[in-house]
Amino acid sequence: MLQTLSELLVRGASRRPAAAAVTDRETTLSWLELAGRVNGLAAQLRATGVGAGDAVALWLPNSADYLAMIFACARIGALAVHANTRFRVAEVAGLLARTGARVLVTEWGFAPVDFAAILKGVDGESLRDLRRVIGRRLPPGVTELAGIPAIRLEPLGTMKEGEPADAAGPDAPCLTFTTSGTTSGPKLVLHDQRAIAGHAETVAAATGLDQPGAALLAVTPFCGTFGNVTAMAAVAGGAHVVCMDKFDPSEAVRLMRTHRVTHGFGGDDLLIRICEAAAGEPFAGIRMFGFASFTSSAAATAEMALAMGLQPVSCYGSSEMQALFAFAPPTSRLRMGGRPVWSQAEVSVRDPETGEVLPFGQPGELCFRGPSRFVGYLGDEAASARSTTPDGFFRSGDLGHLEGDGFVFHARIGDALRLGGFLVNPEEIEGFLVAQPGVEAAQVVAAGTEPKPVAFVIARPGAAIDEAALLAACRTNLARFKAPVRIVALEAFPTTDSPNGRKIQKARLRDTANALLGG
Repeated sequence: MLQTLSELLVRGASRRPAAAAVTDRETTLSWLELAGRVNGLAAQLRATGVGAGDAVALWLPNSADYLAMIFACARIGALAVHANTRFRVAEVAGLLARTGARVLVTEWGFAPVDFAAILKGVDGESLRDLRRVIGRRLPPGVTELAGIPAIRLEPLGTMKEGEPADAAGPDAPCLTFTTSGTTSGPKLVLHDQRAIAGHAETVAAATGLDQPGAALLAVTPFCGTFGNVTAMAAVAGGAHVVCMDKFDPSEAVRLMRTHRVTHGFGGDDLLIRICEAAAGEPFAGIRMFGFASFTSSAAATAEMALAMGLQPVSCYGSSEMQALFAFAPPTSRLRMGGRPVWSQAEVSVRDPETGEVLPFGQPGELCFRGPSRFVGYLGDEAASARSTTPDGFFRSGDLGHLEGDGFVFHARIGDALRLGGFLVNPEEIEGFLVAQPGVEAAQVVAAGTEPKPVAFVIARPGAAIDEAALLAACRTNLARFKAPVRIVALEAFPTTDSPNGRKIQKARLRDTANALLGG
């Protein structure tokens, strides 16, 4: 089993050294060229004073340089701090202050986001540990940013005499992702090199990214676990990584056809946009499109994708256990949950309040233990302890049950509804509503002092929502405690973008529902 990212890169490069390793909008690097670029960027980081254990913030859109910089950080034993490209002043300030990053690697001239302008707004105290900004496409004559010396991203030829050629180690802190946290800022999920490299190797074998001709559409940002795991697995398998720095469905379709992409991964919202952009022309050669369900219409989206030749398979994961931790079995490829890719992984279902292990088939909190597990939350021992059971399982915060040789995911525990004394999966009600005439999508939350279900729906194109008729259908077909007391039509659901996909903001829907019910 691979133990470091350096070993992972060597494994991938050894499969087809002269073949294309990574393509972005500017260049294509072979495996030999990618390995050389990693060495050169590692030398540049060392020349700026970065050593083992230091933090390097990577605030970049997907590119060959971003991929190479991940391995360059690992090569010198530095911690890669992945910053979401959607972060703004307060979020960037908090991330730099909390991690003590010594170097920030970012990009100039990226149309959707002016990284330099945002950094100028960060207060000096948050920049206290930052010693250097390394700029991709740094304009000529720019030598500083926010008072910090700035240099152009430029690989150096060799390491200095006496410096170790490779400081990568299995237990070395490898990277940190941001994930949902409190109002004081997101939690920082910390992984070591052993977990990242081993999971990449395991996922490559499970998905076929290690097979001849494999090519990945790297559209999900590398700054989140979804994009990072898929890219690392592609490298482990020697697959061609085709980068998208921003998602455009028509461009995604073009890249998939041009580069003979065999694998894709993303949320169901991304999947449907690719299907629509394909203009009815099915894809050929796709071996797998792993998707995570973020909307109530995921099943319909997957059926459309299957008809278009995209080979959709539901996948499950988290920043703490890493993306692609489990896949649905071939017999029920659209079911959320599935079998873990690791044979050593363990799944336990516990009472979320008492921690008691529940019987097979009974729903409770899904808890996981295995080689892909995170080290903890960086700088937050209390949160790390709360997320871990006494016997070392990660508490996922997800509701589910054991089934067969795997598990079934129901919902986030915070999204599950306690109605009439019963714990109800909102997707049960949402699925019924989506099956009704005129309903495109649905979301259900609980509201009021004595919680009642309230539904929010989006109409299909050209259709109108008849609340009275839908309420009547629910009362006829669903148990009384599951029938919504209000059904509200919206133009769109409130959403938030994360590195792993676009997610519906249930909290805002709950606020609206409480206002409707006078709660």
